[in-house]
Amino acid sequence: MLTMSKWLNWGINCLIVFFRFGIVAAYAMLIYPLSDLLLTFQRELPQNIMHSDDFLRLPGQNTVTAGAIQSFPSWPYAILILIGTLIFIWAMIKNLKSLTIILKNIQQADYFSITNEKALKQLVIANVVIIVSDLFLAGGNQLTRSWFYLIGNTGILASTWSTVASDAWHAITLGIIYLIYHYTLTLKTENDLTI
Repeated sequence: MLTMSKWLNWGINCLIVFFRFGIVAAYAMLIYPLSDLLLTFQRELPQNIMHSDDFLRLPGQNTVTAGAIQSFPSWPYAILILIGTLIFIWAMIKNLKSLTIILKNIQQADYFSITNEKALKQLVIANVVIIVSDLFLAGGNQLTRSWFYLIGNTGILASTWSTVASDAWHAITLGIIYLIYHYTLTLKTENDLTI
């Protein structure tokens, strides 16, 4: 059996700790969309978006009319961002938990295991779910572009329509890796049975 170097083991431990902090941060991030709901109840969401540093203005569009601010669909925006954020957080927690499981198995030199296969499958599912969250977030961010001529959200949840495509490619790549790993695990199991 191969022994893992001290530095590699230390690096994996650091990643596991980092992922666990990421899980805690993801749970804390649940507060973020609630602020949009609060601002919507207070009827201050459009003004908050207009003065936020998270959005960039299109060149040549320096002013927004009072009518555009008044007619901004605050509730659809807040609901789209809320749903997208909740789905995204769920998927990120699944991603981080799956990666932690895989790293622990690598640390224990358990490379070909059913738990790794299940964790890879969870990674694929979580990344497909991220595509769904991107649709909601991109829809919400499209509202700010259409009403206020803002290029996009540059903050935490900066999904656009191009993000949907890039996340789809990411999910496809992970899906291919999962299929290769599944096939390899099947071959290994058959090989172990024939010896």
